[in-house]
Amino acid sequence: MTTAKTKKNNSSVLWWIVWILLTIGSFFVSAHFWTWFIADKVGPIRQPGVSILWVTAVFGSWMVLLVPLIVVMYNKVDKAYEDARIRRELAELHKTQESLKFRSALVDPSERQLSKGLSKRLKEIPETIKRGHLVTVILQDGKKYDNVFIADRSEILGIYGHHTLPFQTDEIADLEPADLKNLPDFKEEHWLRLDGVGNND
Repeated sequence: MTTAKTKKNNSSVLWWIVWILLTIGSFFVSAHFWTWFIADKVGPIRQPGVSILWVTAVFGSWMVLLVPLIVVMYNKVDKAYEDARIRRELAELHKTQESLKFRSALVDPSERQLSKGLSKRLKEIPETIKRGHLVTVILQDGKKYDNVFIADRSEILGIYGHHTLPFQTDEIADLEPADLKNLPDFKEEHWLRLDGVGNND
């Protein structure tokens, strides 16, 4: 990666050197042409009025020659700024992902989707946070799983204290609101998010 970056930097330096040489070279090409042309068609440059004609012709044609070089330079600089912006955003995203302490696993949305009956049941339970319920899941065999987070009354988004989702949604018999007065001392790294967002263990 370092080698590739070094090559890219060397390429950029070489491009700027070439651009500067072309800019300077185009001036001398223009000056050489008009010096010869005016001397041949009009007269010596020391002749009254000829020097003004020479300056106008040289710098006018040089400006015309510079137009494509300026366009190329603008595109190059614009691309450099865009590449820098993308690198900066990727670095910030990577830094943000590294700062996330909760664990993450990707469970297919269809395997996290609640039945219509359970979604209707959640309408009877007050939201723990906006658009979210912290509940105890009761399975058909009587097993209970505390601190399951459900988003939008429709999908299981997280569970506390587990490395995987320990049940299937079709095994759920009922949902109970979490006892908010007796919650554990939650630690971010013990949460498991089930939509694949964040750090994967």
